[in-house]
Formats: sequence, structure tokens, C-alpha cells
Amino acid sequence: MLKIKKILNPENKKLFIKYVLISIFSYGFVFSGLIILVDFFNTSKTIAFIVIYAINYLFLYFIQLKYLFNTKHHKYKLFRFIAFILIFYICANLIYNLGLLLHVNYLISTALTIVILMPFRIVTSKLIVFKD
Repeated sequence: MLKIKKILNPENKKLFIKYVLISIFSYGFVFSGLIILVDFFNTSKTIAFIVIYAINYLFLYFIQLKYLFNTKHHKYKLFRFIAFILIFYICANLIYNLGLLLHVNYLISTALTIVILMPFRIVTSKLIVFKD
């Protein structure tokens, strides 16, 4: 019971709300970028996904550093974030491309990828990546 109260404390609720808002903005960028690259510029769905996610992760470091976790840049945080990006980038691409192999629409495959990875990302970010 004590662990549940600790998880649901006001600070964590506020963090979660901020994380969701950042995620909405971030994934809005991902979906918009995918639609533009795939539907308007006829870019390969896989290449578009790789490019958009790479740009998105770059922005996320600075937004999460300053806005979400209110911490300062440090080279070790950057190294942990790069490792975090690589792991989640590979996982995201595997899940996304598995969806494509199963003939799932590329936007639905993107949404499934987000839903699957989001809980792991916030926990990893808080406990490992941006920990002082």
C-alpha cells in the first residue's frame, strides 16, 4: 500500500501530466512528419520513420531535460540519453516494421509502437537517464 501511495504522490502525477503533454506534442510531430514524408513526398515508410524519430529524439532530450525533469545538462546524462535513444529507437523500429510486415497501416503501426513503449520510456527516463 505504501508503494502505491508513493507512486501516486502529487509530484509523480504532475510529472506524468507533463510527460503526456510532451508526448502529445512529440507524437503530433511524428505523425505529421510521417504523413508529409510518406504521402506528399513518396518517401519510403521505413526511411520516413527513421528520419522523423531521429529528429524527434533530438528535441526530446532538451525538452525533457529542462521542462520535464528540471535538471541541467551533464555529459553523463547525455551519454545515458544516447544509450536510451539507441535502445528505444531499435525497439521502435522493430515494432513498427513488424506492424508493416503484418500489413498494419503505417499510422496504426506507429500508434501501437507509441502505446507499447511509452510506459517504459517514462520509467527509464526518470530512474536512469535524467537522474542526478
